[in-house]
Amino acid sequence: MNKTAKLISLLFYSGEPISLNDIAKTFGIKTSDVTTLIKEADRSLEKLGLTIVSDKHSAQLVILSEYSALIEEFYQSSPQPLSQAALEVLSVIAYNQPISKDEIDEMRGVSSEQSIKNLINKGLIKKVQHQNTAKYQTTTDFLRVMGIKTLNELEVGNEPKNK
Repeated sequence: MNKTAKLISLLFYSGEPISLNDIAKTFGIKTSDVTTLIKEADRSLEKLGLTIVSDKHSAQLVILSEYSALIEEFYQSSPQPLSQAALEVLSVIAYNQPISKDEIDEMRGVSSEQSIKNLINKGLIKKVQHQNTAKYQTTTDFLRVMGIKTLNELEVGNEPKNK
């Protein structure tokens, strides 16, 4: 496997900025060489509608700005159903919020990275800082989509009351 493909895979999976120092350690190279590797990878990605945004400290894989309207239109015009994995993650978050990604992964026994991204994109959950740790919780859109007024209605055996 070549280093360019490894870097692209790492950035794709993360979805969040990754420290250049962490990339250098992972690849066993100097931080200055990471910058060169990023430029190489970025040239490969351009024809795919992707780019790597980086500064002195971190790098992140993103779509080219010219495609952002297309992405936004697609997700607004054709709602995508939630996968089984996303439903599981949403349930874990709803009943245990606020909860960290590591706690979610531990409960499920698998990585929840992609499901969390999808749920954030759909506006059903959001990332919050809780005691200096990134955690996830549901949004008011979650309540609206679920047809409930408060999280208290999620309690087992607690049916929503019709007025």
